Amino acid sequence: MISYYKGEFISSKNISINENLFYGIGVFETIRFNNKKMIFFEDHMNRLFSNDFFDLSTISKKEIYINSKKLIDKNSINNGLIKIVVLPLSENWNELEYYIFIRELPKIESSSATIIFYDEDKYPILRFNPMHKSLSYMGNFLAKKDAKKDGAFEPIFYNSSKIITEGAIRNIFFIKENMLCTPSTELGILNGITRQKIICIARDVGYKVDESPIEYHKINNMNEAFITSSAIGVLPCKWKGWKSEYTITNKLKNLYKHLVENG
Repeated sequence: MISYYKGEFISSKNISINENLFYGIGVFETIRFNNKKMIFFEDHMNRLFSNDFFDLSTISKKEIYINSKKLIDKNSINNGLIKIVVLPLSENWNELEYYIFIRELPKIESSSATIIFYDEDKYPILRFNPMHKSLSYMGNFLAKKDAKKDGAFEPIFYNSSKIITEGAIRNIFFIKENMLCTPSTELGILNGITRQKIICIARDVGYKVDESPIEYHKINNMNEAFITSSAIGVLPCKWKGWKSEYTITNKLKNLYKHLVENG
């Protein structure tokens, strides 16, 4: 068979692309590295290997770790992100392969980020529980595109019940007095590794964590807010008509930074 690829008509057998990429059939993890050291590698692998889509018993965590380290060493950046993608080789979902890609950290140009709230029903957002990072991110990035056009760094979704869920690619936290409030994973949101670490840190230093539903119409009553991900860590956030001093947020941000730097 002949295909059209990168401006040429060539034999399909000479195009080494796994076609399952075209269908979004696959899962991935994005892992941060500092000074060429991967952060929370085991946590990311445990989440990746816990998915029910594929039988990952034929893939070795140790091999992924070794190849990830080699890839980091072959590149000239000390701090960045690696993305590990696992997908089937064919229609047989038990025959798997994985790719590893590397990229720089996103540039954060201010001490806080502007967010915008969108109705997730307007986007093809995938929801299931437990949530994994699948390759079906079209709806998320459509929202990212709209958010950028609207002058925001990250879109935050609310569902048909007007309950806050998550960002397009990041988790959201609010602080009300001394209570850390964040959406529950029962809503079909991703239980981000940074999200998990922040919850543990907050509890360790005496803050209560509430995963009760957060109603969209009550967000202006919150005292603080921040978003989290492996790439950005903890980033204070704001939205139109609302601002904060981020007292507790900055404390948690510094504690998380210490954890990342000291293991």
